[in-house]
Amino acid sequence: MESIPSPVVAVKINEWYKHIKKFNVKDAEMLREEIRKEIDVMEEDEQAVLYFQLMEFRHQLMLDYVQPSEEPLEKSDYLKAVEGQGKKMAGFLEYYFNFFQGMYEFKTGEFIKAIVFYKRAEKRLEQVADAFEKAEFYYKLSEVFYHMKQTHVSMYYVGLAYDVYRSNSNFVVREINCLTVVAGNYIDLEHREKALSQLLVVLEKAKTLKNQHMIFRALHNIGSCYEGLGDNIRAISHFHQAIEIGSSIGEKVLLTYYRMAMIHLKNKEFIEGQNFYRKSLEQAEIHHDELYFILLEFMKKLFFDSANLSDILNVLEKLNNMKGYRYMEDLALEGAQFYTKSGRMDESVKLYEKVMYARKQIQRGDCSYEF
Repeated sequence: MESIPSPVVAVKINEWYKHIKKFNVKDAEMLREEIRKEIDVMEEDEQAVLYFQLMEFRHQLMLDYVQPSEEPLEKSDYLKAVEGQGKKMAGFLEYYFNFFQGMYEFKTGEFIKAIVFYKRAEKRLEQVADAFEKAEFYYKLSEVFYHMKQTHVSMYYVGLAYDVYRSNSNFVVREINCLTVVAGNYIDLEHREKALSQLLVVLEKAKTLKNQHMIFRALHNIGSCYEGLGDNIRAISHFHQAIEIGSSIGEKVLLTYYRMAMIHLKNKEFIEGQNFYRKSLEQAEIHHDELYFILLEFMKKLFFDSANLSDILNVLEKLNNMKGYRYMEDLALEGAQFYTKSGRMDESVKLYEKVMYARKQIQRGDCSYEF
């Protein structure tokens, strides 16, 4: 069989990547199978093979986003091979390697490592001519800076991405992603009304796509927003809708059960709170979710046991790491408010100190960047 010119294959890889970015799973799968066959008979071209290997990994990241796996995402063998052989990559391939590596680190919760790889990719961003590819990069930066609570930096990058995505009706999924990050940043800035308006737009866009997974997430986020606004009736209504949809499509509804338990327990509705606590615990056991075992242990110590300060602090100590500080902040704040309402001001002060400690650790995380 006559060999296929490598530029022909490279063009197909470009098309494959376009489908990946749009979450067109069916089209992406079909092109991947075509390209796999053509790679075997392609003329020798090391750079084209590297490009293919990198895109295989990016495809895997897309599939894991569309249908999250119970198993943690592992570096694929082909990415390890690209990384380990230390091959000289062309500028645009060096960009993709660092960009995709950053996406992997973000997925595994290694936010500082993700930023390091993204910053390396940014040095090669001029190699990328496509505006939508640059928007993809800006969105990913906004996402990781949001998780690091670098709120204004996140807002800057998500604005750059959103301006590009909304100009093309093929990128509605990414519009939704951007608006969700905007809403999260508004919540961190204590502007929940603005966050709610963004999330309501997200829900309508998800409904137009008939994307049940996105509808589930939007309903959960709207419920959380109403909870933060103190409107528990609307919060519970949206959480119930999220549970109904999420359960029907196999989504992980653990977090929604957990929020429902927290609302009822804070309102001293212990029968309902215990019911949702048990459901949360069952979900944590099904999914082997170590993080939620910690969160549920905190809930048990605070609401079902004696709320002993030393027990509470021992649980919070399990979150004393970069992945856990966001949760430490939230739980310590819940505990401080609980002690304040109970008139236990000394304990309340101790937990407010934990809140400030966690926030400081989150903010200090950005000191680990490479230059």
